[in-house]
Amino acid sequence: MTIVALRAGDRVELRGGYDFEPAWLSGRVSLLGSVATFIPGQNDLPAAVVALDDSISVDGVRGSTVVLEQRYAGATWTETGVVHVELCDFQPERIRWQDRRKGKWVESHAQYKKVG
Repeated sequence: MTIVALRAGDRVELRGGYDFEPAWLSGRVSLLGSVATFIPGQNDLPAAVVALDDSISVDGVRGSTVVLEQRYAGATWTETGVVHVELCDFQPERIRWQDRRKGKWVESHAQYKKVG
């Protein structure tokens, strides 16, 4: 599948979530980071690996790498969207999601936006 509007190196802002004050944002309005790479996702669409500018801590897991998976079936990587967020305290491998070590699932309804 072709990735059109979001590429490695792009800056993204992450915000929002299922809860009013999402724990994964650690009291912030949003987080900034850069798309480091794309790796195999849960389905056909690759997942985006984002290196956050600052580390975050959720339920004892602290890291500055998140893996973003599209939330809705049929979605593609555009300039904005709704994603699942997986917090990693390691660099995720470039292998199928089903076969790799998984991080902490921290959000199911985050919004990303390409910035800059």
